[in-house]
Amino acid sequence: MSAKRKIRVATRPSLLAHTQTMQTVELLQNANPNVEFEVIKFSTQGDRVLNRSLTEFGSTGLFVKELEHALLEGEADIAVHSLKDVPSFHPAGLKLVAFPEREDVRDVFLSRDGSTLDQMHEGFVLGTGSPRRRVQLAAQRPDTIFKEIRGNIDTRMQKLMDGEYDAIILAAAGMNRMGKEFHENLLLDVDQCIPAIGQGAIAIECRDNDMDTIAIAEKVNHEPTRLAILAERAFMAEIEGGCKFPLAAHAVVGDNKLTMIAIVGDLKTNQFIVEQIEVAVSEGLTKSKELAKQMKETCQAKRINFYL
Repeated sequence: MSAKRKIRVATRPSLLAHTQTMQTVELLQNANPNVEFEVIKFSTQGDRVLNRSLTEFGSTGLFVKELEHALLEGEADIAVHSLKDVPSFHPAGLKLVAFPEREDVRDVFLSRDGSTLDQMHEGFVLGTGSPRRRVQLAAQRPDTIFKEIRGNIDTRMQKLMDGEYDAIILAAAGMNRMGKEFHENLLLDVDQCIPAIGQGAIAIECRDNDMDTIAIAEKVNHEPTRLAILAERAFMAEIEGGCKFPLAAHAVVGDNKLTMIAIVGDLKTNQFIVEQIEVAVSEGLTKSKELAKQMKETCQAKRINFYL
């Protein structure tokens, strides 16, 4: 009897990253019962440096570079990422090969007393380090005082309870994966706060010449999710954006149609523009890039300098 093939899976060490990796490994194991999976933790720069805002870093890929290095050096066979952390361009020799079904893409507004955004007192302190959240929430509540926040879900929730903030915003996907309960009325609808590109999605990355491993990973791919997030990432690549300015796009695939809503803005002035398209799925990538070009031109005309 031949030994089982072993696949080494790279993950970040944080509780959420490790938890969602184990959930992904369970999907992989069910789809590949004759394969053994070993999970290996690799600490990233984003995990180690918690006293700086993400927008202060001079590069992207803060949560993926070390995992990608492990793939390239043969220390791991696949890496499991939160897709929203993965830059639009990644190293030669690697490939995003599978995307399991997406979780809830929405954000959750959490306050100490359970108040919703509309119910918060004037001048409340909101903890978020996300430019796209800041401009969208500032448009709805201009009196909001924004304060930087870092750390895992439990750390942020504890800071809220300790009174450092009156409210915080977390991704519903992370809350759900960690089994954290919250009331449905605390969810922010997509048109109220457009999610980050790739939010709620998991990406499995491999070496692009490792066909056996790619075939194993592809068994857990969810095609509607893949089509939607590739359109979002095509938009991001054309905009050439990261986490330094307000940028968001959310695509949905159904009935052979792709609908996408996107936002680009200026954190210094809180100005932003929002556009939406509905196209045939086959035109998703092309039309997403065209939308990005159109929005860049609109920003230029309105003097919205989103690169600052």
